[in-house]
Amino acid sequence: MQLASKIALFVTLLFSGINCYAQTETYLLPFNSKVAINPSFAGLNNNNSYHTGNQYFYINGRQTYNLFYGSWDSYSEKLKGGIALSFGQGLISEQNISTSEFGFSYSGFPIKTKNGEILLSVGTNLVLATKQWTVAFLDGVITDRNDPSSLPGKAFLRYSITKPKVGFLWTNNSLQLGLTAAVPYRIDIATDAIEPPESVTPVSLTLYLAKKINKKVKDLYSRPFMFSPELVVFYHEEFIFSRLSLLSNHTDKTWGFFVQNDFTNNIHSLGGTIGYRRNFISVNLNAGMGVPGISDDNAFLCELSLNIIVPPFNYSKIYPWATNKN
Repeated sequence: MQLASKIALFVTLLFSGINCYAQTETYLLPFNSKVAINPSFAGLNNNNSYHTGNQYFYINGRQTYNLFYGSWDSYSEKLKGGIALSFGQGLISEQNISTSEFGFSYSGFPIKTKNGEILLSVGTNLVLATKQWTVAFLDGVITDRNDPSSLPGKAFLRYSITKPKVGFLWTNNSLQLGLTAAVPYRIDIATDAIEPPESVTPVSLTLYLAKKINKKVKDLYSRPFMFSPELVVFYHEEFIFSRLSLLSNHTDKTWGFFVQNDFTNNIHSLGGTIGYRRNFISVNLNAGMGVPGISDDNAFLCELSLNIIVPPFNYSKIYPWATNKN
């Protein structure tokens, strides 16, 4: 009975925000930067990682979103955990808003389970929203002081958002399951808003689920390719979205497909992924379109990303060919 009531409450919350359209953030989640999805991935497996890319999401002539992002994460022996730094530059065309986001997170506090471990993480992001630079420039050059201004108003700096967040990630040899919760706190800076902001639910939730297919076959990684399914679900009153992807990682190539659902704007996209990898560097392209008939608009989304993942090196000057001893 308790489980049924919890499911009913979750469904009620899930569909309560579908009619909210005035977004305060881009809410675009990168395809390849897992730290942006769950901060518990910071420094996972003692890797040093850098991810950067640009994601573009066109819904119609009025609604367009863009996100340029970069993230770096590494494992710190002194802090006994992973640390991550992130940056994002976003665009909300409907409101002529540009956002700049800076983030820091720490992942650690490992909890051993029967067949894996749980990693906990904490962090915070700061978002600064301004009037879109081109619109602000044109308003300053073309319009007079007493003329009405373009959206969102005359002031350049609009508002700030502080987003403390916590997360957990349960991982073992075959599965990864994580949840991230963020509590945004908005401070309005401009007082000349043409359209007053709508009230929003302060909590956002991100669910991550992936099947790890990296088990050894007779102690050897000899398979020519590996399939890895992944599911991401994001909930906020302003935006509800899910993405299911299936990737095939070959020796130096990556290909796959994904289904992405923007429930807020009723956009259901089908797309593909292609990538090339050499040593520790990979370049991936993800592109898709809204499926006609079930989507309200013929939307288009595209992301080009650069990923660098450097594993730890175990080297001994005395015994350079010796294997690492755990």
